[in-house]
Amino acid sequence: MITLYKYKSDIPYSLHDMRICKIESIDKLLKLYFEDGYFSCSKPYQHVKGNVSIENVDYDFSFAYLLSDNGNFGVFSGKKFFLSDFLAKYTGFSFEVVNEAYGYNSVVYNGYLKLPKKDDFIELTLTIYYFGNIVYETE
Repeated sequence: MITLYKYKSDIPYSLHDMRICKIESIDKLLKLYFEDGYFSCSKPYQHVKGNVSIENVDYDFSFAYLLSDNGNFGVFSGKKFFLSDFLAKYTGFSFEVVNEAYGYNSVVYNGYLKLPKKDDFIELTLTIYYFGNIVYETE
């Protein structure tokens, strides 16, 4: 038997190449603030100002992975944090989302973290497990 499957994304907005300037955790709500919003995935593919909230986040299964500087290949030393610990430790950063992946009750954002007083970018992956909705708040 052969079963074919091809994922069809139905996300309403793309965060690709958009910069998150702040991430706020309020109880089980995770709020992502964007410098310049994001893009609509339907015609006419307009740029919209807005933020994203992820409801009912399970912080026991949500993590931040700090990887190599500038996304270098080869051997490197990284750090894994609970997402809540990462947000408590790092403030005043910006995070450019390069890849986003959505699955069953989970989302993964991969991109580059810019920390204050550090010249190089750091590759960052956020894995977020949630039971609510992803809410796109547009102006």
